[in-house]
Amino acid sequence: MQEYYFYHEITQTYQISEKFIRDCLQKQWIEPLDKEADKLAQEDIARLLLIRDLIEDMGVNDESVPVILSLIDQIHALKKRARLFGEKVKEKSV
Repeated sequence: MQEYYFYHEITQTYQISEKFIRDCLQKQWIEPLDKEADKLAQEDIARLLLIRDLIEDMGVNDESVPVILSLIDQIHALKKRARLFGEKVKEKSV
């Protein structure tokens, strides 16, 4: 079961401002299941931390963030497909 965290918990735990969270939501860099609940899943928090690192530590500008996020999403999708393909190949070889 997936756990969800309120914005105030996230801001305290990860030193991310609520404004930063809302900016990322507004720019659609994160898309939680329930946008009105003021809660995020762990995967949304991980994405927030990545975005913060991209901007603050690596100096990535706002225009480049969605491009990088899209590429990362594509990598994850390809890894998943490769894993599933590997499982099917393994099943057929047994």
